[in-house]
Order: sequence, then structure tokens, then C-alpha cells
Amino acid sequence: MIKYRRQNPLAPEKDAELSVNLTPLLFFAVGYLSVRALLGTLQRERTGAEEVAAE
Repeated sequence: MIKYRRQNPLAPEKDAELSVNLTPLLFFAVGYLSVRALLGTLQRERTGAEEVAAE
């Protein structure tokens, strides 16, 4: 989680705080990359088997 806080000493009622949770983005990125790697491996295995069968 990333937190950003801006304080205004002259007007404390205008203090601003922003928090961003990057955990869901991290889970999505890891899942996407692992599924992509798995599909790439399966596709390479399948095309390799077809080339061997053609010979």
C-alpha cells in the first residue's frame, strides 16, 4: 500500500491523504505471467511433437 499525505499547516481542514493498494495489481500480474508462460510451454511441446511425428 502506498500512502501520500499532504498537510497544510495554515488550513488543517484542507489536509489530503491518498492511499493506493497495489496488491490486486500484483496478483493479477503474477497470474497473467504464469498462465502465459504455461500456455507458451504447452504450445511449444505440442508443435515439437507434431514435428517429430511428421518426420
